[in-house]
Amino acid sequence: MATTVAHATEKASIRDYVGLVKPQHVLPSTFTAWVGMLLAPGGSLLPERVIVTLTGTALAIAGAHVFNAILDRDLDALMERTRARPLPSGRVPVGHAWVLGTVLSALSVLMMALLVNVPAALLTLAGILIYVVVYTSWLKRRSPWNTLAGGFSGGAPPLIGWAAATGSLSWPAMVLFAIMVVWQPLHFFALSLKVADDYRRAGFPMVVVVHGEQATLNQIVVYCAIAALLAPLLTILGVTGTVYLVVALVLSAIYLVAAIRAAREGPARAEYWGRRLLRYALTYL
Repeated sequence: MATTVAHATEKASIRDYVGLVKPQHVLPSTFTAWVGMLLAPGGSLLPERVIVTLTGTALAIAGAHVFNAILDRDLDALMERTRARPLPSGRVPVGHAWVLGTVLSALSVLMMALLVNVPAALLTLAGILIYVVVYTSWLKRRSPWNTLAGGFSGGAPPLIGWAAATGSLSWPAMVLFAIMVVWQPLHFFALSLKVADDYRRAGFPMVVVVHGEQATLNQIVVYCAIAALLAPLLTILGVTGTVYLVVALVLSAIYLVAAIRAAREGPARAEYWGRRLLRYALTYL
């Protein structure tokens, strides 16, 4: 074991440690925290508060990703798209990853509690715990509902931003949360269609593994329809204007039409639509 760890340490690079936090996912989620701050009526947008909130949110997301990488490293080693990651490949010692995840997560909660406010700190902690304990440790290996659980964690950043700006939550904040909760499964369902064979090989009980491609495509249609209903509520509640409403309706319509077409074409084109819908999910966000 000592030889393996030493070998891994010699091969590890800064890029490997950065890879553990998945910066490509940290940035979009942190952006939604900024949206929460921006839309909160009467909220504080002092530059120092914005900087601390976004930094704390990014650290929390990064820390949660590190814990996810640690707990999933055995199954990641079975999947083609993940086997070369820092932990499954052995380039980064697991002990180092535990330290990194703990430091990032603790620092994020402390920053929020000491420099922002307690509600933002509690929401930050809740987001980490839901992602690491409920999603990764419990449901991800046991139930297709894991995707929705991941959505609840993914919906935390706009709540954190709203609470950081106002010290409380309100109905528009909950709509932002709901939009993110619905968006997360859309993103993961599309990804699962793209890499369905990998998930089957590793034994992850995703919808595509348990119920098949057609069921996954049908779920995408349902979640697209829910997203289309949720998006206009921000304008109805008075926190966004006409420009947002028009853009939201147009993007939702495009998304729903694409999802319906994908479902009609069925499993034979599932991988193609998985790639296409995955790209569009980021545009929609």
